[in-house]
Amino acid sequence: MIDERIFNGAPAFKLSPNADFLSVAATLRKCLPSTGNLESSRTRLGFVRRCLLGTGTLLITLLSMVSQAIDIPPGQAIAPPPGKSALRFELNAFKLGDQYHDGKALGTGANIRFETLGIQYSRSLQVKNRLLGFYVNGSLARARPGGTLSGLPKVSGLTDSAAALVTWLHADPEKGRYAVLGTFMVLPTGHYDSDRAINLGNNRLAGGLQLGYHTRLAKNWDAMVTSDVTFSAKNDDYRLTHQDYKQKPLYSMQFSLMHHIDSTLMLSGTYYRYRGGEGRLDGAALDNPINRHRYEMVLSKRVKSGRYNLYLGKDSSTYNGLIEKHRLSFRYQYYF
Repeated sequence: MIDERIFNGAPAFKLSPNADFLSVAATLRKCLPSTGNLESSRTRLGFVRRCLLGTGTLLITLLSMVSQAIDIPPGQAIAPPPGKSALRFELNAFKLGDQYHDGKALGTGANIRFETLGIQYSRSLQVKNRLLGFYVNGSLARARPGGTLSGLPKVSGLTDSAAALVTWLHADPEKGRYAVLGTFMVLPTGHYDSDRAINLGNNRLAGGLQLGYHTRLAKNWDAMVTSDVTFSAKNDDYRLTHQDYKQKPLYSMQFSLMHHIDSTLMLSGTYYRYRGGEGRLDGAALDNPINRHRYEMVLSKRVKSGRYNLYLGKDSSTYNGLIEKHRLSFRYQYYF
């Protein structure tokens, strides 16, 4: 998620007035091919332009569900009893590493570390014969550029927030089968400044639809699969030049396999896939589609009043943008 999304883009970093010259020069050198491979000064100029202009700003949307898309924690598609509320607190730390373009690492030496503190409120309710649920969330974040981006200033503040409404199309606790449909919205509450190279918000509305299915496979084994599509509005204050930036729909899916070690302890693994989301700058295609694969392991412990979750994950590959080197998250959900 983050992404909402920072995981797209041509081989480029937006220049900031606060960026130090050596960092910019080092990044630029990494973007350029060797002199022997250049056919002409015009070719070289094209590479420079792509390095400096490209998609520009590194943006991030940090949501418990949007790191990139609206990801669902393993087991979350199980229908809760109506009239129940929950508060979820979470700490996330992750590192973005090298820049990729067309599936190839550019060797820029860039990295950014992010830490976030988030909270989410959710509630289930019965409307006639239909079980519904909703949640709202938000978070604070800090970004610390490193490597060739170390000359950029640290950024901290609010991220974009999200809200969702879901309904269970099917719920069979006896057989362990559930189908859920949801709609969500991402609100531009995050700190945003077009003069910055790194932002904590996308300066635009986004929303979409999500469908999930959970089933029992065998004793102590469950599986969950979800898919969603995210539509984004226009950012009309993009980069120093204040241009219009728009993305095509982003499609994602995830598959989770869950093993119940005992009645209170669960270990799960999840594979995520993201595709689409190509950007357009003032109507011109940027040729930066997202094609990203991610994996995550979760250890979950149920206690009397809630649940503890420990997450460990990373990207296995990405086609455009910065690759996620690792992600560590701790969540506590309190039920009442």
